Amino acid sequence: MMVMHNDIYADNNAVLPRLLTGPIKSAHALITRDIAMRILRGEYPPGSLLPPESDLIDQYTVSRTALREAIKTLSAKGLLVSKTKIGTRVLNESYWNLYDPQVLSWRIELGVDNGFLRKIFEVRQSLEPAAAAQAALRRTPLNIERMQYALNLMDKPHHTRKTYAEPDLVFHQEVLIASGNPFMQTFSSIIEACILNAFAISAPIDTDERFKRSINRHALVLAEIRDGNPGGAGLAMSEVIRESIENARFGLAEEPVVISLPLDLHGNTQPLDH
Repeated sequence: MMVMHNDIYADNNAVLPRLLTGPIKSAHALITRDIAMRILRGEYPPGSLLPPESDLIDQYTVSRTALREAIKTLSAKGLLVSKTKIGTRVLNESYWNLYDPQVLSWRIELGVDNGFLRKIFEVRQSLEPAAAAQAALRRTPLNIERMQYALNLMDKPHHTRKTYAEPDLVFHQEVLIASGNPFMQTFSSIIEACILNAFAISAPIDTDERFKRSINRHALVLAEIRDGNPGGAGLAMSEVIRESIENARFGLAEEPVVISLPLDLHGNTQPLDH
């Protein structure tokens, strides 16, 4: 279940949702989660039909309205499609909105393996450098102030993995906000899932050397964004993500693909003319 927690507001009042689990308080939420978990576990495989509506009503002992609201919610998230006289069919995973914080929370609840984390890291390496590059072009003094505040919290002594993860996440969320791109801002839940689950394996605070390196690399991201250098910001963010990969002991590419904006297919990133 997704709740809004320690929300971060941009100048345009954008809110980045957080991945958190909490008590389920309604029949609609209970049915939605249970059907979703059955789909994710493969009990209702792609292409299969859900049991008839009357059977589901009896199974969950809920009203027809509550059941239909649950089906509607899961359809909006790309898990189901309903057709008259056919029924409600489970869609292939390629249709699922894995960027949806609730869908991602359900997926994580099933357990996170190396393959899943690897895929998240690959997406981060593709998109976060681009967000950092855009942030270098669009940042405001308030954006810089908030990134610096998060970095200062990261740099405090005596962190646990959990207390370090929180300001680390805030720093990355602030970069997304500074990008000014709402499509990039929806990527927040992926970053949270990656940070929290990778830190469960290994974290920068596990050794003094890695802690200092993490702080320095995040500080370089901030410096490049503050100085308005999109190419440098993208490369610096790529190094931060590579460090996360190393911390989690994943053997991804030695030279990961770095996408930064403005895009230059020959590898030379230059600021846009204004």
